Amino acid sequence: MGLVPDNLHVFLPSHLYPISIVIVGVAGALFCLIVSHFARRQKTVLPDVPWVGSNSTTWFGILRTRWWTMLNYESALALAYREYGLKDKACMLGTLDGEVVLLPPSSIPWLISQPSHVLSVNGAHKHILQTKYSFPRPEIMDPTVHFDVIKSELTRQMFSITPEVSDEMRAAISDVFGEDPNSWREVKLFDAVIKTIARTSNRVFVGLPLCRDEEYLRNAIGFAEDIALSATVLRLMPTWLLPVVERIATHSNRKHARAYTDILRHEILHRQRSQQQVVEKPDADAKNDFLQWLLNRSINRDDGQGPDETDPEIICARLLHTNFASVHTTGFIGTNAILDILAAPTSDQVIETLRQEALDTVDAESGPESKSTLSWSRASLQKQHLFDSALRESARMASIIGVGVNHYVVAPEGVTTADGIHLPQGCMLATHSWGLHHDEDIYSDARRFKAFRFAEMRKSGPGEVDDRNEFPDGGNLQFIATSERYLGFGHGRHACPGRFFASAELKLLLAYLLVHYDLEIVGAKKGERPPCFWAGPNHVPPMRARVKARRRRSVT
Repeated sequence: MGLVPDNLHVFLPSHLYPISIVIVGVAGALFCLIVSHFARRQKTVLPDVPWVGSNSTTWFGILRTRWWTMLNYESALALAYREYGLKDKACMLGTLDGEVVLLPPSSIPWLISQPSHVLSVNGAHKHILQTKYSFPRPEIMDPTVHFDVIKSELTRQMFSITPEVSDEMRAAISDVFGEDPNSWREVKLFDAVIKTIARTSNRVFVGLPLCRDEEYLRNAIGFAEDIALSATVLRLMPTWLLPVVERIATHSNRKHARAYTDILRHEILHRQRSQQQVVEKPDADAKNDFLQWLLNRSINRDDGQGPDETDPEIICARLLHTNFASVHTTGFIGTNAILDILAAPTSDQVIETLRQEALDTVDAESGPESKSTLSWSRASLQKQHLFDSALRESARMASIIGVGVNHYVVAPEGVTTADGIHLPQGCMLATHSWGLHHDEDIYSDARRFKAFRFAEMRKSGPGEVDDRNEFPDGGNLQFIATSERYLGFGHGRHACPGRFFASAELKLLLAYLLVHYDLEIVGAKKGERPPCFWAGPNHVPPMRARVKARRRRSVT
């Protein structure tokens, strides 16, 4: 039998048969070229850095190693940590879509101390997301004004915006999970959490009524999903093939970006027309959301560097990237936390304990009506140490990434590590987040979800719960805290700037759900949790897992 099956005429009309031969021929040629590309890539660039799982004596050793790592990513991470990380050695972890130099945990201080013109976190983001092709306006990554706004405005205004976040969370959960105390509603948990988080986040990003617009949300969520898929496809391709493949791989990206921009453009232009009057005569009713912060920033930014920040398409592109960076990451963590709590060996006790903390921390400052509406302020959320612990523990157990603190070598001359390894421009660097988070010498019974692990450690102090923990300050055990042993949000000056907002959203999500609903995992025995899966280097929650929810008649 040849490359084209003899019975192809059964599947294709006769006039398409010659075309099919061309397609098969071209596909075969591309396959051979790509295989050759993978076999050669990075084989000799760092000859002194060992590949995890590699057997150099076999045919196509590097290519086979990439396949093995892709299909056994968690095993590869464990092997890398055991054989190299714990021995203070660097190693190379490679899959079909690229490779990363894994530095040992002992190198984290060196890694996070390097200047941005040598090692770039932004460069790592651009490489991983292939922003040159996958983003509608890739110039928004230089500079990342929207990230600056997150640091300067979103975090600073957490106290003032939390009531709106709380209000939208309550409304979104009621719509998604139902309000009928007499019947169960079954939902696909990941989709339900993503829709809830998307609405709540966009209450802060663009305000009412857009945050509840179904088309707006559909395109914002769709674009985020497109980025993850198209970036993976693009990383698989040789550089010379990218200009050809990107038009196909990013078609859906552009479609969702255009639709999103069409919806938001009117609001942007309306605000820009009235912006000058607001500046000259402050309006008490002026919008206080992320879009407005971007517009305010654009008034004073005319340094000739970067794109025109008053361009509606640039503003929309920044909001799309902000949605991508916040909604799905928060959705992953929220989905995992709910499943971990429901599947805990003592889930009934865990849920009741969390419910009581939620009721004990209801905002007393908003008046007696808060007891009926169950509102939580920023100050009351900060008192929720048990929710905080459960979130940190779930994020540790089900880390959504296998490696952390990603950097990209941008210095033309490369960089030499503290251990004397020279890394050329274009190398990706990271360290062992998965290994650290599952190390029995750091976290006792590390493979078991203990909802209140960190709350107990904060209360008792180091040495009383686990003499192996070295956290001298209980504050370092908060969900948002980073350290050289906890890298869920990165570490150092480039740690995730949106983690404070994400923490507030996730606490509100869990508090509203657990107080107002009875929840059960569908099709799982008591104590069983639908497993996550690896999509390349990303640890993804079970997207098809279903839960059933029923509104509780009483919240006390």
